[in-house]
Amino acid sequence: MMPKDTYIADDTYAALKGALLHLAAHAESTHDLETELIRVLGEEGGIWPECVMDEAT
Repeated sequence: MMPKDTYIADDTYAALKGALLHLAAHAESTHDLETELIRVLGEEGGIWPECVMDEAT
């Protein structure tokens, strides 16, 4: 299934891209890479899976 296109504000995109690039550059020294990826996607990009919608309300 192809994901639908989602457009986010340029400043959010820039922050998300910067955080992901920083994480990629330090991936070897990151204790829990999966948790950090989830944090960056959620906190920097506002990107969350639908399954957490109930927890957010």
